[in-house]
Amino acid sequence: MFRSFNPFASTKVSEAEWEIVKTENEQLQAKVALLETQLEQAMVEKTELKEQLETAQTRVNQLEIENKKLKVDLKELKQAPFQPRRRRKPSSSDSSSETASSPKKRGRPKGHAGSSRPKPDQVDYSEFVKAGDSCPDCQHSFTGTGVQRERTVEDIEPVRPTVVTRYIIERRWCPHCLAYKENPVTAALPSHRLGLNLMLFVVYQKVALGLSYGKIKKELALYFNLEVSRATLVNIVDDIAQIFGPAYARLIKLMRQQKVLHLDETGWRVNGEPHWLWIFVNDLVSLFVLSHSRGSKVPKALLGPDFEGVIVSDFFSAYSPLDVEKAKCWAHLLRDSHDLTKDQPPPDSERLAFHQQLHQLFLAMGLAIEQAEADPDAREDIYQEMRTNLQDFAEQEWTDADCLRLAARILKHLDALVLWLRNPAVAPDNNAAERGLRPAVVTRKTSFGSRSKRGAQAFARLLSLIRTWEGQDLDFFDTANDILSDHLS
Repeated sequence: MFRSFNPFASTKVSEAEWEIVKTENEQLQAKVALLETQLEQAMVEKTELKEQLETAQTRVNQLEIENKKLKVDLKELKQAPFQPRRRRKPSSSDSSSETASSPKKRGRPKGHAGSSRPKPDQVDYSEFVKAGDSCPDCQHSFTGTGVQRERTVEDIEPVRPTVVTRYIIERRWCPHCLAYKENPVTAALPSHRLGLNLMLFVVYQKVALGLSYGKIKKELALYFNLEVSRATLVNIVDDIAQIFGPAYARLIKLMRQQKVLHLDETGWRVNGEPHWLWIFVNDLVSLFVLSHSRGSKVPKALLGPDFEGVIVSDFFSAYSPLDVEKAKCWAHLLRDSHDLTKDQPPPDSERLAFHQQLHQLFLAMGLAIEQAEADPDAREDIYQEMRTNLQDFAEQEWTDADCLRLAARILKHLDALVLWLRNPAVAPDNNAAERGLRPAVVTRKTSFGSRSKRGAQAFARLLSLIRTWEGQDLDFFDTANDILSDHLS
């Protein structure tokens, strides 16, 4: 028996399968399209990564070249003190008279007016140098009458023996005091075997010149044939500082009377612990103060409640709480803005534009105030105009974080940054304080600070008096001898 065959039934099944296949095909095509898109993105990313790699490789090559050049420059700098300086070959832009075969000579031009050390006004000794009877070169006898010329020579005695003085002191009985009395010896401090001149020499070498006690000990042995222990030198500096205490107190009072003061501070270690050496300085006063604190309480205490002058300082936060008129240092501000450009930004960089505009504004201030000179009305007009210009500059729509930080600083200290335009006694920088601290910084580098707080305070006290006297054109030894004489009398 045969089964019947229905062709339509077979066709109906094929259409259903076709629909399934068609759906799967569409899904596969969608996946293929998605994969093609992802492939294209991957190719783009690959191209970008390749370009970045090429750029990075180019930068690496440049850095390698710069590194080699810096190594060569470093080697030349290390060898420079031991090699003669190379003469620069004249370029085509140089004068036509200068060629490679005839480089420009060093020193003053030919035919310049002569200059030499001036002859001293005082002559201590005169000595006649006789010519003799015959020529010192050919031994032929001289003839005729001789002529004379003068030559002045300044010299020192490398070794001078120490002057030892024995004082025979008379003592007389006082019936009122019921004791023997005597007049003081004014050439030395009580209970000291060394005289005042020697003690002041030690103080000046240690404090003003920053020499170590070991070097001072060698100096005394070499120049004066005098052997002194290190402990004796330390006691000398400390004793002189104690005697100069009243002079230091008078210096603090004088400082508080000043119209303008420059303030700054630097680190100073005392027996290894961190301390701070503060300076209050102008053309008349140089006051150094040692403190364990770097806070505002130090200048508050030193200036006192009645200080009516202006303080010039950097932007350190310790100066902000002071209830006095302030001026801020433009050198610090321009230095910080210049630091923003050290990474070689492009010409259109916001950091570069910030620094250039700020620098041009400062130059405009200096030019305007130079033309105004001492005219108070003109200075006031310049003050108002430049204050507005500086405020407008800081309030620009800066986007860089560091530019915004400096702009905020300018707005915070706006009046302090332009005060120098109104007050001719105020400088636009704080270089006076930085220069005043420099001798102490040099001493710190050679001594690493002080071993005791008493020694550090003695150093600050003596340095204050020495720098103040020098600023007032007073001789240290004469002025110090007068104070010691008053103390001994």
